[in-house]
Amino acid sequence: MSSFQAAAPFPNGLLWLMSEDGKQIEVPDVDGVSNFWTSQNAWGVAVLHDADGTVQVSIGDSPPTDPALALLHEGVLHSSRKLIEVQTVYIDPVARFRTRSTDPGISIWGDDPGQPERVHLQCRDIDGEVMS
Repeated sequence: MSSFQAAAPFPNGLLWLMSEDGKQIEVPDVDGVSNFWTSQNAWGVAVLHDADGTVQVSIGDSPPTDPALALLHEGVLHSSRKLIEVQTVYIDPVARFRTRSTDPGISIWGDDPGQPERVHLQCRDIDGEVMS
């Protein structure tokens, strides 16, 4: 079940998952070729460009119930402060959530492998409410 849902525009069609403050973040190179970029503490995901509409984002500790959403990526996102933030390319916050672990497992689900307009972020280690 999702604990958070929002619709947000993502300039340049890029959704960021950031887990550290700006001084400690390792921003991966966005090459414009693939649709997913990672470092130890930041993930970039290609999503629907804001010129084409908003992206429906949901966050929860369970997989999505919508069968149209497929698993796009899963891995561990390190966060020494146990906080994950969903941001736009301009560092505008969309949502944030605390985790019980400094290395939470996160799965990204979407309705399209290239530019999803519906994205579900699953983290089994969510500790408390997701905030916008």
